[in-house]
Amino acid sequence: MNALFRFNDVRCAGAGRPYSFTLHAGEMRLLQLASKAEKDAMIDCALGETLCEEGGIEIVQGDRRRGNAAAGGQEDRRRNSGPAPIIWQPLRASRPGRVGWVAGHGGLISNLKIWENVTLPLWYHAQREATATEQNVAYWLDMLGMEQDACAEFMAAPPYSVEPWQRKLAGLLRALVQMPRVLVVDAALFEDVKARVARNWMKALEEYAARGRTVLVIADKATTLPWEKIE
Repeated sequence: MNALFRFNDVRCAGAGRPYSFTLHAGEMRLLQLASKAEKDAMIDCALGETLCEEGGIEIVQGDRRRGNAAAGGQEDRRRNSGPAPIIWQPLRASRPGRVGWVAGHGGLISNLKIWENVTLPLWYHAQREATATEQNVAYWLDMLGMEQDACAEFMAAPPYSVEPWQRKLAGLLRALVQMPRVLVVDAALFEDVKARVARNWMKALEEYAARGRTVLVIADKATTLPWEKIE
């Protein structure tokens, strides 16, 4: 498996101990912390929003050698056709959009419709084509268990008019369609939702990771979520 994201002796505000681990493509892991304050601080660090008190977080930059080979012509490409080297860079220096997140409550902008909450980041940051975006949204809505007949009404609704679990679904959908390399999920996303709904969301996240991404779920208490726990 290809390594994508790693913590090197990372300690955030209020943390009782440092954490070191590496996440790989196709992998989902669970990090269980001791308090909400520690969880929130760790999420901020994992997103590159704040500096760690100790240690550092790195993300794979990409295949620098292959890029040089392409620029240098066919001979260089033949000479550099071996396995690509892993090149790490500090998270805070990486290109925006490589790490996404899913808030426990959805994290939507209240004066935008759900459709706008989901798609505007794509069009603003990545300039995605509209038809491809619509197809991608429809695919993930289906994966998340949304009935096709209900999709149009749901997407046209403002966040305040839908149920709390639907706001959570919209926040998860927004993250999935952006396809960041690393997805950080607040485990509170799965609280106060029906078991069937939670299973659909877990399945969608596992499908997301299987596409060469990695998912880090961060909790502040014991949970029955099925993914391997980081010790």
